[in-house]
Amino acid sequence: MNIEILQEQLASGLTSVLRAVSSRAQLPVLSHVLLEATADGITLSATDLELGIRIKIPAKVSEPGTITVPAKMLFEFLSSLSPGKVSLAFAGETLTVASGSYSASFQTLPVEEFPTLPVFTKEIMVATIRLSDLTRSADRVTFASAKDTLRPALTGVLLESGKELTCVATDGFRLAVQKIPVTSGSGFATSLLVPARAIGEVARTAFPETIDVGYIAESHQLLFSSPETMVVTQLLDGNFPDYGKILPKEFTSELLLSRAELLQAVKAAHIFARDNSNMMRWKVEKKELTISARSPERGECVVRVPITTTGEDGEIVFNTKYILDYLGVAEADELWFGMKGSLAPGMFRDGKSDTGMYVVMPINA
Repeated sequence: MNIEILQEQLASGLTSVLRAVSSRAQLPVLSHVLLEATADGITLSATDLELGIRIKIPAKVSEPGTITVPAKMLFEFLSSLSPGKVSLAFAGETLTVASGSYSASFQTLPVEEFPTLPVFTKEIMVATIRLSDLTRSADRVTFASAKDTLRPALTGVLLESGKELTCVATDGFRLAVQKIPVTSGSGFATSLLVPARAIGEVARTAFPETIDVGYIAESHQLLFSSPETMVVTQLLDGNFPDYGKILPKEFTSELLLSRAELLQAVKAAHIFARDNSNMMRWKVEKKELTISARSPERGECVVRVPITTTGEDGEIVFNTKYILDYLGVAEADELWFGMKGSLAPGMFRDGKSDTGMYVVMPINA
């Protein structure tokens, strides 16, 4: 194997695939990156058996070949080099990387030990979506998924196929829903539970404007692909909550309010609420929302936010963190909020949009 490639292109490709390299590899080869050199350039692949990433990079290949090389060490060495041409040569079981007066040798492992990543084909394609829509949904949904593994199903994002792709995440205390337009594809017949981490990685990866989505039922894998890039994830097993039963259907109070004013008010309340289990009280009265929080030993905060409201007055107690999480990803200048008493969940939407919603369980206090 003999390759000439730009340092900045190889380092950029490694940056992407490193996110799939296992930090605590069960197998030594999982700490390696698979490097495949052909006449068309080189392909880098990495996997931790749950997530896999493949990137194609242009390069001048005078002698093709396939090897595995320690991913992190190769990236760190490349990062120490100046931008410009880098040569890679493989002989025996050693890869030599050289640039100017710098040279390093890396011990490889047998290619046969590296797990095989699936190949994207037209037969498995189920949808084509825009990267911007997926990135937006990742921002607005994945934060609501559970971060621990006590209930593995809650660490995922539920995907439901139809005219739109519906993304749902919940940790049992809040629920986020966002719809993604589908530009083409037949969809998939069953709901899929995708690790939230995988959705986030796809959003971070350098895909072009559109992404093809593929589903392999036999191996229970979902693929996101473009001509130069692919991310594959193993789907989760388990029972996801019937979120349709959680979504509120009726509201006794409906509010329209400024996102910026609400964010400022909740940030102020959080300073005091964090000493009291993050609890803050909302009181809807006439044309005003009063937000209050109390620190048992340090004091109290009261903020009044102007609103446009219909329906009844009421009170409800929320966890400030759950509201701040939503306000951090909400986009509209004006938000809609609906509630039905102090014990029923509250619902947020961007203005009057129905493409996304956020539901929060109240605190019984």
